[in-house]
Amino acid sequence: MVGFLSQKGINQAVIRSSEGKVYRVKAGNYIGMNFGQVTSVIETEVKIKEMVQDSNGDWTERESSLLLAE
Repeated sequence: MVGFLSQKGINQAVIRSSEGKVYRVKAGNYIGMNFGQVTSVIETEVKIKEMVQDSNGDWTERESSLLLAE
């Protein structure tokens, strides 16, 4: 996460991908390679819910976050 903005009461995060591309995301958008969905955006953090396979091959939900880079 490299930035934050709010328009008409909707919080958005500015994200830089590993390839260097820049995107704006908000709650409900999908992100990443593990079927990640943005659940919330605040000034310093983006929370994401992902579906990942465990060592047994079962799908499980995992929460992660991206913090604002300083």
